[in-house]
Amino acid sequence: MKSLDDAIQILIAQARRCDRLAVEGVPLGSAFGRVLAEDITSLIDVPAYDNSQMDGYVGIAVEMNNAPEPMEVSQRIPAGHPGEPLRSGTVARIFTGAPIPSGANAVVMQEEVVLTSDGRVRLTTPIAPGHNVRVRAGDLAKGQTILTKGRRLSAADVALCASVGVEMLRVVKPPTVGVFSSGDELRQPGEPLGFGQIYDSNRPMILSLAKALGCQVRDMGCLPDTREATTAGLAEASRHCDVILTCGGVSVGEEDHIKAAISDLGSLDLWKIAVKPGKPFAFGAIGGATLMGMPGNPVAAWLTFGLLVRPYLLARMDAEIVPLRGVRAVAGFDWTSPDSRREFLRGWLDEEGVVQIHGRQNSAVLSSVTQSGGLVDLAASTPIHRGEFIRFIPYTEFLS
Repeated sequence: MKSLDDAIQILIAQARRCDRLAVEGVPLGSAFGRVLAEDITSLIDVPAYDNSQMDGYVGIAVEMNNAPEPMEVSQRIPAGHPGEPLRSGTVARIFTGAPIPSGANAVVMQEEVVLTSDGRVRLTTPIAPGHNVRVRAGDLAKGQTILTKGRRLSAADVALCASVGVEMLRVVKPPTVGVFSSGDELRQPGEPLGFGQIYDSNRPMILSLAKALGCQVRDMGCLPDTREATTAGLAEASRHCDVILTCGGVSVGEEDHIKAAISDLGSLDLWKIAVKPGKPFAFGAIGGATLMGMPGNPVAAWLTFGLLVRPYLLARMDAEIVPLRGVRAVAGFDWTSPDSRREFLRGWLDEEGVVQIHGRQNSAVLSSVTQSGGLVDLAASTPIHRGEFIRFIPYTEFLS
């Protein structure tokens, strides 16, 4: 069996060797979740002019601090309206985001002044030059690189591009990912269940996960438990998809036909990973398509997608891949019979920041995922006792 870390590196290296995906231009409103194909530079200074950080009064700091009498308010400057040059010995009423008028150098917030009956202003606390002033290019300078090639665009990234006037972005065209489930026992939600049958939860889950990465997804249906039908289905998918994902059928049972079909049609490059849950994992090629076969148990399918499929798909899109870091936390449980494989338990941080684990860790119990908040990463053959430090990986990091 390959270690998890070795398997991830093999998958990433294989993805980097694949033919590069096409690049396309998309409008800013369609760029969320896509991978940048080039660096983005700012078209303007941000902010483009000195402006007020507060609603208040703008003036010259030394004059405002030393004024013997309350100061006249000589003008009013709303956001979006340039004011007149400031007349010496006066202040201007100013609002958040409004340009600082020529000659002024500080803003006092409205809560720190006293207004006289005739509308004049007296400071209640001294201020320094530059106080509450957002200076030109204080955030970004024209020509500065603001986002780099390979970045998956977040909502904040989209907003940042908008803030510098970028309208179109060059992004990597996503791979087409076909998703199969496998098994005669599977029925689709809405269909009646017979004895010994279960609803297919893996396919909608994996379709959702692949779509969340920005991939173009194709629902390929459920493969019956015959070698002939499995081989035919995978061969057809290989003509239309860049990547084929399957759930189930990759173990060593007589009714597990995915592994055999890969060998019939192409090559099997990786099988069995030293991880629990998720040991049976197939990686190979059929024609020009990559095939990745995940286990049939839903927690194992979910986990192997996050640990193995996700970094492969990101690498195919030339995206940045950030290794899982997790946080160091105290175990609130005992785990005295560890597996010989690296284990990932479902758990959460309690109110004291101590890690607790779900009471049912069986890989068939999908509710252990929905009722927890992250993964406890345990080294192989290593018992854990309450109070020891462990690594906890929040789901927000695992599948962000």
